[in-house]
Amino acid sequence: MKPTRAFSPVLEKELREIARMNDEEVETYMSFLTKKSLRKKEHLLMEGDICNYVTYINKGCMRRYIIDDHSKEVILNFSLEDYWTGDLESFIFQKPTEFYIQALEDCELLLLSRENFYRSCKEIPKFKNFHDDKVQRNHYSALKRLSMAKSATPEEKYLDLMKKQPQLCQRVPLHYIASYLGIEPESLSRLRKRIIIHPQIS
Repeated sequence: MKPTRAFSPVLEKELREIARMNDEEVETYMSFLTKKSLRKKEHLLMEGDICNYVTYINKGCMRRYIIDDHSKEVILNFSLEDYWTGDLESFIFQKPTEFYIQALEDCELLLLSRENFYRSCKEIPKFKNFHDDKVQRNHYSALKRLSMAKSATPEEKYLDLMKKQPQLCQRVPLHYIASYLGIEPESLSRLRKRIIIHPQIS
């Protein structure tokens, strides 16, 4: 039986407008994707797994984290709708990942297998350019986050996060946001109250 074609109006619009794919190329690419659902708190990836898919979040919210030497969870980033997630190094080199990727809500995902990834790159050159551009953008964003983590104040980090991902406060538990910012939950609560009372801080 022929697999059900994946649907994502937002992704398909991106493929047409940003990757400049025509209708046939979009249809071909979308036929390579498979659908997957994750329940809240389920993991897409755990430390030691091999990442065999590039994953597009069609619906939901996820977090990527590691467990440090003190057995403490350290959140590296959050991913919402229209974000891609996974571990590119594990995916390309087939080496065990160091990350955990967990659903914070019920999630609807679109998966591109390793085989279909390389098939897409070969059959749809525009996809390869689109993917390479995404990787570059993510790389620069990661460098910027690292720089901010080293030099910015907690207020600056929080305000930057809220500017870029304003939905997080409504969708992500406070202690997870605190972990991502590298501060204690109590400190984040005080910071948020201070910003509400004195909005000029932003």
